[in-house]
Amino acid sequence: MFEKINSRHNEKIKFIDKLKKSSNRKKFGTFIVEGFREVFRAHSHQFITELLFCEECFTDYQTFSSFTQILESDHIPLFQIPPEVYRKISLRENGDGLIALAKARSVSLNKCIPPENGLFIVTENIEKPSNLGAIIRTAESAGVDGIIVLDHSTEIFNPNAIRNSQGAVFFANIYDATTEEFLNFTQQYQLSIYVTSPQAQKLYFEEDFRGGTAILVGAENKGVSDFWLQNNPIIRIPQKGQSDSLNVSIATAVVLYECIRQRSI
Repeated sequence: MFEKINSRHNEKIKFIDKLKKSSNRKKFGTFIVEGFREVFRAHSHQFITELLFCEECFTDYQTFSSFTQILESDHIPLFQIPPEVYRKISLRENGDGLIALAKARSVSLNKCIPPENGLFIVTENIEKPSNLGAIIRTAESAGVDGIIVLDHSTEIFNPNAIRNSQGAVFFANIYDATTEEFLNFTQQYQLSIYVTSPQAQKLYFEEDFRGGTAILVGAENKGVSDFWLQNNPIIRIPQKGQSDSLNVSIATAVVLYECIRQRSI
């Protein structure tokens, strides 16, 4: 069974509205998940704590009905809300009527034991969470051994990261790490760090990525910090046009699939 919430001024609705701010998500350790695919994947990996639904917004009631049965059997509280309440808390223009609350969690890099010749994507200061989400989706699809987010520089469970990852944030191997922890990790497991930068002389396909590899990508406007540029091989993607950079998620995909190509030979 489910409880009905009819007022926009309900305390739970006010709390969800607060979670639109990153500072409040961090404060409460709770974030919003919206959309059937994302909610389903979050629940499949034990993130969901509560679900709110707006029946009038459904396009596939049969699928939703089957899903709610699963949630009820797992003792997830369900709340029905009217369209005006849904619109108040929704993060999307044309949402499908599902919003869930989920508990954030992080995985320490010291829990990762990579295989021989492991392959990792490492991010530093990615400005837009949507770009991080796209990177996670691509990296997980490609089968990397992990995505490492350095120094808490981008919010993993930002709604835009969740949406652009299509829910991959809930099952990809994502690790939080300080720079020191990451460096210790690369030494322990003999990973070579390759830094992407438009200013590099060497082209990305001229490197050998068949050994243990960590590809480091940074913000589009500033790139990676000088520390990494001074201490590691730097690679670039050739560009013939007037644009001075690629979207970071696209650049990551290009280099990542070169790694996979080399490893498949």
